[in-house]
Amino acid sequence: MITVIDIGTTKISFSGAKIENGKLVIDFLKSYPSAGLKKGKIVDMEAMISSIKKSLQDIESNLGIRFRKAFVCSSGTDIEGIYSNAAVKVKKREVTEEDVDLAIEAATAMHIPHDRQAVHILPYEFVVDGVNGIKDPVGMKALRLEAKVYIVTASSSHIQNIITCCNKAGVEVEDIVLQSVASAEATLSEHDREMGTMVVDIGGGSIDIAVFYDGYLRHIASYGIGGNHITNDLAIGLKIPFQEAERIKRHFAIALPDISFGNLKFKEDEKEIEIVGLDRRSIKVPLSVIKEIVYARCEEIMEILKKEFDSIPKDISISSAIFTGGTALMQGFVSLAEGYLSIPARVGKPDTGFMAVCSEFGLDESIIEQKEEFEEILTPEFSSTLGTIIYAIKTRGFEDRSSGFAKLFNKIASWIMQIRSKKV
Repeated sequence: MITVIDIGTTKISFSGAKIENGKLVIDFLKSYPSAGLKKGKIVDMEAMISSIKKSLQDIESNLGIRFRKAFVCSSGTDIEGIYSNAAVKVKKREVTEEDVDLAIEAATAMHIPHDRQAVHILPYEFVVDGVNGIKDPVGMKALRLEAKVYIVTASSSHIQNIITCCNKAGVEVEDIVLQSVASAEATLSEHDREMGTMVVDIGGGSIDIAVFYDGYLRHIASYGIGGNHITNDLAIGLKIPFQEAERIKRHFAIALPDISFGNLKFKEDEKEIEIVGLDRRSIKVPLSVIKEIVYARCEEIMEILKKEFDSIPKDISISSAIFTGGTALMQGFVSLAEGYLSIPARVGKPDTGFMAVCSEFGLDESIIEQKEEFEEILTPEFSSTLGTIIYAIKTRGFEDRSSGFAKLFNKIASWIMQIRSKKV
């Protein structure tokens, strides 16, 4: 079984999956309140350890499942992407998997500051005797092989703190997966990866961005702002409890200032809604006030995305944007993004990634028809959780059925784990 812990600012999600009779089966997915995180960073380790422990106890008592090892998904507002390349001489004048390994290993043999740590090492291009743009050079006749890689690093202290919290809660960390990478695995098709797509995961406390082009990850970023900021704005502006502000956001928030009310659950001519104030008394608030508060924060988020979009290297072409995370479901949010970024945008759901991984590994593609409850979790809120399962399968979950690149990523994961152990 593959087990996953997805640690977010507002919730911790636990999931388990396995391959059974040629079919990928999701055994469970449960979420619990998170504690100890702020804007994607750990601010209280004891609170984080306690929230993981309590959640695991509930899973064990209700489902009879013991988490011993897990792939851990985490956000990180202090991530950086570094390009690197290196060349090696082809030993037998025909490129072998060993040559590819050596070229990638040489490309990653670069100085990484002591306070940084490699989380993902992703090859995106090979050059064979000066010929660019080669994706899989194995079997080609050559004298020289060059590997180009994109190395994603994060704060060493953040990664080690995540690992420590999990260990103290009784779980061994099998691998760390960044939320942006996991969400991309869940929501991108092969066509999306080739044509150029920006994946934006808006969680409770952070925005995680991953840009894919020509089949590979080419740019990554993260910001300490998310859906909770909209909720906080509503709580402060309307003088209501946080929980009530969250309800208002989910049911009545509209990202566009001039969008029609559509199918919201109130009459078209109704200009006010009833909410619960701090003194628990009901009060009426104009919808225009709610729209104004929400739009102000959404506009700030869009300015951040536009700035990031404009900073992407010019050799990377982006043809669309995919939004995931709970905030992506807000009315008008995707339309607002299209206006700011001037590219088509849509909401991304995990069924895309599952269909792709089933096709790649020759598995039964009926996974999305398994259970009613599984249909309910194929939503943007769980993209990073389910994407981590896909990542685990692709890297080293099922080596006997893996392609050459899956086995290669398995080796890369081992290198990263060795790097981490040296830094501890």
